[in-house]
Amino acid sequence: MSLCVWRGDAQGIAQVDQVTVDEVEIGDSFTLTINRKAVSFTATTASAEHVYSGLSAAISAASLPEFPTATFVPADLHQASSLKLTGRADGTPFTISGSTSNGGQGSVEVELLQNGQPGRNMKQRISLPAGISGGTFTLSWSGQTTTPLDFDATAAEVESALIALTNIGSGNILVTGDAAGPWVVEFTATLGQTTQPPLSGNGASLTGQAVSVTQIQAGQSGSNYAGNFVVQYNSSFDFSSGVQITGTDPYGNIRTETTNYFYGEPSMWKNAIGAALGVGNASIAVTIADNSESSAYDIDYTISFECLGILAGQANIDLDLGWVTNNALIPLNVTDTGGNLRNEKQLVTLPGSPTGGTFTLTFQGQTTSNIAFDASASTVQAELEALANVSSGDVVVTAGSVSGWLIEFIQNLGSQDLALLTGSGVNLAGGQLAVSITQAAIEPRNEQVLITLGEEVSGGTFTLSHAGHTTSDLAYDATSATVAAALAALSHLANGDIQVSGNPGGPWTIEFTGSQAATNVSSVSANGDNLTGTSTQTITITSLISPTGPFHWDNADNWSGGSVPGNGDTVVLEQTANPVKYALNQSSLTLALLDIRASYTGTIGLASENRDGNSPYIEYRPRSLNIGANEVRIGAGEGSGSARIRLNLGSVASNITVFSTATPAATGQYAVSLQGTHANNKLFVYQGVVSIAPQSGESAQFGELSVGYEDDPASDVELFLGENVTLGDVVIHGGRITAEGLSGSAISSLLVTAGEVFLLGTDGVEQLDIAGGVLFYRTTGTLAGNTVVSGDGRLSLVGDLRAKTITNTVTCRGDNATIEDPHHTAASLSIAYESTTRLPELGTNFTIARS
Repeated sequence: MSLCVWRGDAQGIAQVDQVTVDEVEIGDSFTLTINRKAVSFTATTASAEHVYSGLSAAISAASLPEFPTATFVPADLHQASSLKLTGRADGTPFTISGSTSNGGQGSVEVELLQNGQPGRNMKQRISLPAGISGGTFTLSWSGQTTTPLDFDATAAEVESALIALTNIGSGNILVTGDAAGPWVVEFTATLGQTTQPPLSGNGASLTGQAVSVTQIQAGQSGSNYAGNFVVQYNSSFDFSSGVQITGTDPYGNIRTETTNYFYGEPSMWKNAIGAALGVGNASIAVTIADNSESSAYDIDYTISFECLGILAGQANIDLDLGWVTNNALIPLNVTDTGGNLRNEKQLVTLPGSPTGGTFTLTFQGQTTSNIAFDASASTVQAELEALANVSSGDVVVTAGSVSGWLIEFIQNLGSQDLALLTGSGVNLAGGQLAVSITQAAIEPRNEQVLITLGEEVSGGTFTLSHAGHTTSDLAYDATSATVAAALAALSHLANGDIQVSGNPGGPWTIEFTGSQAATNVSSVSANGDNLTGTSTQTITITSLISPTGPFHWDNADNWSGGSVPGNGDTVVLEQTANPVKYALNQSSLTLALLDIRASYTGTIGLASENRDGNSPYIEYRPRSLNIGANEVRIGAGEGSGSARIRLNLGSVASNITVFSTATPAATGQYAVSLQGTHANNKLFVYQGVVSIAPQSGESAQFGELSVGYEDDPASDVELFLGENVTLGDVVIHGGRITAEGLSGSAISSLLVTAGEVFLLGTDGVEQLDIAGGVLFYRTTGTLAGNTVVSGDGRLSLVGDLRAKTITNTVTCRGDNATIEDPHHTAASLSIAYESTTRLPELGTNFTIARS
């Protein structure tokens, strides 16, 4: 599948809508509702043009946010005269609807179907692939083919070859352009002013082409987990039992190891730390500084360590140390948290579509042997590994996501930011010629005018005027011959200058011919004051041009590959501030990966309240990007991140990781807002301000929710869960988490090791474990299962006076764990204290119950 990188730099195309009215009578009222704001105009003249002018003025006078500009447009062959509404040039969309109320008399309308104008010739552009250095090509048109042309043919040589075709001939084309092209072919004379079939080209005999190399991912070396701690004691103390080390490896496995008392031996610490992290001592480096002589302690060592070997460049490592004798903690100073390892990736393509020949690649001064234009990935890999500066296994070559070959540098060349490969395609053969229409043909045309009486007309007369001359009265049911005779009788027109068609009573089509042919003549007007009848007016809105531009997801020019993402694709947003604001409904699409990196500082989705200049307004368009994705990554890598990301992942099972966010775009909002209803959704948050279904009417479901931290477990994460969020297994290792809890379903399991958690609403918890931090249980939902509070964890029922139900005895383990309910909100509460010295007269294990 394809890799699609967001660029957000497409050319803006303004939205254009057409408003047409019919059966206009004096007193009729016409209303347009634009962006949920209404403007109205009441007709004082029975003409559509009068209404268009009035509505245009009303729109201009409204001065409301994001109103489009209004322009009167005369009729043409395909549509009636109208009011044209044009949105912003950057493609910002607007919404529009219309309504009318009836006010009243007969009407006649004059609509310009087409302006008279002279013709225009078609032009077609021919260009060769980039880098062509030799060979020949041919051109074909309507079944005939030229003789071979040199790659650097002049415009005159191309013209001569085309004129030699029997279906073109001399004088019927004109070719301009430089030697080697591009060349512009203009069809003239007998082939002019009409649409012609496109030229085509055959470049099989061309030689030489360009080789394109693009960096897909810059290589980056990682850092190692490292730190130091101090071991101090006097000989009068009994610390011979050693130090207990608890380690967490990068995969979440936890191990405990106890040292002996040889605290000045590096090998002892290497063995113990390695065992706690599940590796051998070769993966741990240790140095020891002996400060004993200058210290108040008999023994005073500073032990510094670093993870090497299979732990090199790995993150998510943790160590805790304490004396075995009295469980006193030994503070650990972490100097590097490790991680951020990444290999260089480069994509090699042949953009000119060669059909034969070879090319070469050069890496750091070393050049491969010739590589076939259609070589397999394994062949390209073998050629690169044959270079003196590339060892076997240093590169992996696969088929590129947008054709070509994707090269990843690993092993000796891994984790480095490498210079781009260069390529030479001088020996490539063949290529695809590009032919495009640069100017469409226009046939000469006569001016045409349509005269239409309103459906309400049932009698009376009307007149027509042209160039200051007015006809005699024409009956409402006049024939086309009568109308033609009345116009021909005008002093400035002659017989043959006018042709009229249509049934008695119209509509009548007037065409200017003869001396008036192919000319933009003066406009025709009509007077229907003497017509009689009444009818009901109408207003119609037609979309002429859909908006698009740099903020539209569905614009192919906004994507690196020149096409919008499809099912199974990988989408990357990085190194740009260009936002994604429109065409947000992509719910039919499921991506393999949506990667919003920290280097992307734009926004995705729209704010609830927007501004047009200094004028605020409530957003009336979709606010979230609705899209499916199997995996979502937010905020990875270097950069300040995005201040607003709104995602609705629909019913697709998604694995979401939030590494970091920017400060939210506005006070009281969240940098990331998520929705998604699949029961197997997973969310991991390490840093940032995040919300799940925060607004009324939104919903979400997560089978797994895990909150960690990057630097500070107390403040790295702020997570808000709205009313209708259903949770399965939840693990909280830090941050401030608030859950409004009105989903109607209990949380399957909840583990808290650090931070503050606020459970509100009515949802319960089926299994609760608190090993650290504090949980404020401010919900009326049932606390079921075997609740355990240990370490320095705290379960608090303070802050909500509603009655609580705790079904089973709560275990409170150790001296630092706390359970508090001073207001007796849990009418029946039983606490089993374990391993505690709080009430020594009762022993270390006892149960206290309140009923």
